[in-house]
Amino acid sequence: MGFGNVTSTSKTIKTIDTEKKIYVLIVEDDLLIQKIHKVIMTKFGTEVQLAANGKEVVDLFLSGASFDLILTDLEMPIMDGIEATKQLRSMGVTSMIVGVTSRNQDSEIQAFMKSGLNACYVKPLNAEKVTAMLNELKNN
Repeated sequence: MGFGNVTSTSKTIKTIDTEKKIYVLIVEDDLLIQKIHKVIMTKFGTEVQLAANGKEVVDLFLSGASFDLILTDLEMPIMDGIEATKQLRSMGVTSMIVGVTSRNQDSEIQAFMKSGLNACYVKPLNAEKVTAMLNELKNN
């Protein structure tokens, strides 16, 4: 795997060139954040699918879907990120799960991490955060 460059209007974004496509599931109920995160992840050459809440994620995996990386919000209707992560881990899902939250209190982030996350970032994602995630995914 190597790095390539994608030029945006204001800066160059490093992309990770892989032999295989990286499949990402963005779990977010806010449509604007969904769009922002999808654009960023697409610029990095990933294949993106969207879900609006944790129940949709669990249902996707129960139906046989698989993703390399799951980006999940903490607070969502129907099923939040903590419960969804716990259920996925109890189902044996080994995908990298990263929490993405607007909360920045240590106690809330720690509770989210304890559910089975690999990492947690404060919204919104940016090129630096995505590069860190994809590098970790690449090295595991």
